[in-house]
Amino acid sequence: MLLVYTHKITPRVTYIFKHIFENMIGHKVGFTSAVDAFVAHSGPKLSYTHTPLGDEFFIASHSLLFERRVLSQTIEVETWEGLPVFFKTQEKGLCPYDIFAASFYLLSRYEEAIAHMKNATGHFDPEESLASKHHFLERPVVDLWVAHFSSILGTYFKEFDFKIKSEPQKELLIEVPLAFQYRYRSLLVALGDFFKSLWELNLKALVRQLFVLLRLQPDPFDSFECWNDWFSKSSIRPKVFFLFAKSSPYQSTISIFNLSYQKRIKQAADFFTLGVLASIKAQHNPEAQLLREKKDLEYLTHRRLSSIRLSDSFGNISKEYNAFVDFEFASDYSMGYKNRMGYRAGTATPFYFYDVSSEFQLPLRVHPIFATEKSIYRLEDVTAFKKMEAHYKALPLASGKFTLVFTNRFLHPTLKNNIFQKGFQDYIK
Repeated sequence: MLLVYTHKITPRVTYIFKHIFENMIGHKVGFTSAVDAFVAHSGPKLSYTHTPLGDEFFIASHSLLFERRVLSQTIEVETWEGLPVFFKTQEKGLCPYDIFAASFYLLSRYEEAIAHMKNATGHFDPEESLASKHHFLERPVVDLWVAHFSSILGTYFKEFDFKIKSEPQKELLIEVPLAFQYRYRSLLVALGDFFKSLWELNLKALVRQLFVLLRLQPDPFDSFECWNDWFSKSSIRPKVFFLFAKSSPYQSTISIFNLSYQKRIKQAADFFTLGVLASIKAQHNPEAQLLREKKDLEYLTHRRLSSIRLSDSFGNISKEYNAFVDFEFASDYSMGYKNRMGYRAGTATPFYFYDVSSEFQLPLRVHPIFATEKSIYRLEDVTAFKKMEAHYKALPLASGKFTLVFTNRFLHPTLKNNIFQKGFQDYIK
């Protein structure tokens, strides 16, 4: 066990040190604020405080982990050993930057807890993030810091073995916000689509809608029958998130009473792990709506569902994550941006969320998302999945997961000759 001396043991200190050492590196860590206990410890140890006690492994601490309120922070991003870093605490030393405080800042989404400018939709604008402004959004900086720090610590304490024993994992999510584009929709929606195509003189969409409704060609979103073909020879088994809610002013859905939709969900449940794709209405009113969506989908599938993903971006992370905990979700798959690829929390490693508004670690495991279908489509079609593979191979720790999100539409068999889909087939092998 590695013993950490600090002048004050706070919830923030224990949270981030345990996550980095136990979840990311794989070594137990203990804490003490007693100098005599620290001196008497015969095993590996380090001090995390203002000044070193002696000649021990010392990390100068920033004030962030000893504060209790959300305060405005002065941040200057610099470069250390080729890595973007901030919270410089000393000019020299084995670790001149407080990567523990910096990691906490990113994992807790501290910048989103501070008053900030939201975009037109009322969400946090990724362009305003520290990572975007300093061009490290697409780098898992927390994982990179930890990998570099562990190599330093490994040379200092010979009994520590920090060699990676396995590779990071690829993870794939399929979200189903709309199971059918034309079929099984209400008459009002069908007429709306028809007249919209007519008004825009979009004859291709008009003909496609008529052919689908006349059963002359399959619905463009109905890809469920071929999912096993996609993944039968793949090492990746995707998780599937269904939106199972009534239509609302916020979004149009397939009726939860539609037997064809229920059949598709039950078939998917036989082969894949399911989760709840929370509606926008559930985000606005979780007390009345979120539990209903969870229970309705559990009743249909006869399975306990513990994973959730938001169908829209976060409005208030603290509020929404606390609602997830209240309704007994254990895993969240929403920590990413809808239209920008990159690591919203600066890491590819799943972590338990620390709520800075209550100073409490929630029992909710957050799984970072690197890219969605929308953000991948913004890349060159020929090189898109080559870039995804390169990002995956750049993960420095075995604890990392490289997670991509696609919709049911992307997997439709009529698109298998599309260059994006061909790249996807190679990626999931």
